[in-house]
Amino acid sequence: MRLLAPTASASLLVRLSLVPHRAHALCSSAAAPQRVHLKLDAPVRHLFEPQKKRVSLRLPSAGALPLQALRAALRERCGDESVEPLLEIRHGKRRIESDEDLVSVLAVTATYGGDGPTLQVVARSGSQLPPPPPAATLLPPQVGRLRLVSFFRFASLGSSRRQHLLEEMSSVLARLGCRGSVYVAPEGVNGQLSVPEAQLDALSVAFAALRGVEGLKLNVQHASLGTVQADAAAA
Repeated sequence: MRLLAPTASASLLVRLSLVPHRAHALCSSAAAPQRVHLKLDAPVRHLFEPQKKRVSLRLPSAGALPLQALRAALRERCGDESVEPLLEIRHGKRRIESDEDLVSVLAVTATYGGDGPTLQVVARSGSQLPPPPPAATLLPPQVGRLRLVSFFRFASLGSSRRQHLLEEMSSVLARLGCRGSVYVAPEGVNGQLSVPEAQLDALSVAFAALRGVEGLKLNVQHASLGTVQADAAAA
C-alpha cells in the first residue's frame, strides 16, 4: 500500500527575475534557459514529496529574485519551512548563495544552448536533518472476496492536516486489510483500493469520519461486474 503526498501542482512554477541591473555583464544575447533541473542528494531525498532523484522546474522570465524563488520552491516541495535552511544548492563544486551566482549559471547555460542547468541539492555541512521515515512493514496477504473501490474529494489541506490524514488512513486501511494507492495533496485526496467485501461498510464509515474530508464517499464497483477471490496460499 502506497500513501503519497504530492505537491500542490504537477509542475512547479518558479518565477525568476534575471536582475538585469546586477547581471547585465553576465547575460549574452542567447535566450535564458527556461528550466532548472535539481538533482536531490540521497541523504535529503526523503524530505521531498514525491521522493525522486531529480526534479525539473519551469522558470518564467519575471517575478521574484531567482535564488529566493528557487528556495521557495524547495520549501513547497519539503512541506516544512524549517528544513529548507538546512539545504545547500550547488552547481558542480560551486555553492549557489546569491542571486548573482544563479544568474551567472543561467547565463552560461544559455550561451551553450542548454535547456537549463543541473543543480545539486545537498545537506549543509554540519546540519542535522530529520530522520527518514521507518521502512514500511510487510502487510499480511488479503483473503476472501475483494471489491474495487475509488474515491476523491477536493479540500484545502494544510501540511499538518495532510500528515494526520496519512496516518489516519494508513491505520484504517491496515486494520481492514485494504490494499491500493492513496494520494493526499494540498488540494484534496483520491485513491484506488481493493477491499475485502466484508469490510466495505466499516471502510465507508471510517472514511466518512476523517477530519478535513468529512463525508468522503466511496465509489464501490458493482457486484455485477465481478469480484476477485484472494487466496492466502496463492498470495
